[in-house]
Amino acid sequence: MPTVNVRLFAGLREMIGEREIRVSLADGATVSDLQTRIGEDHPIVRPFLRTLVCAVDEEYVPGGHVLKEGDLVALIPPVSGGR
Repeated sequence: MPTVNVRLFAGLREMIGEREIRVSLADGATVSDLQTRIGEDHPIVRPFLRTLVCAVDEEYVPGGHVLKEGDLVALIPPVSGGR
């Protein structure tokens, strides 16, 4: 059962109240599974989970990416900008 470290950014960090959380997952769990788990543990973030960009060990990955013990996962909300 891998445990991953999840770094939270922007509004996601504010909603959960932590900069980083640790999450234990079943063997073979994917980024999508992780997002589902975070939504179960922190229902306030559910509406935002599908809009997040995910990086594992500083490399962007799709939802089907399989996580392994010790991965550092960054969940990054979309950024809007302009003047």
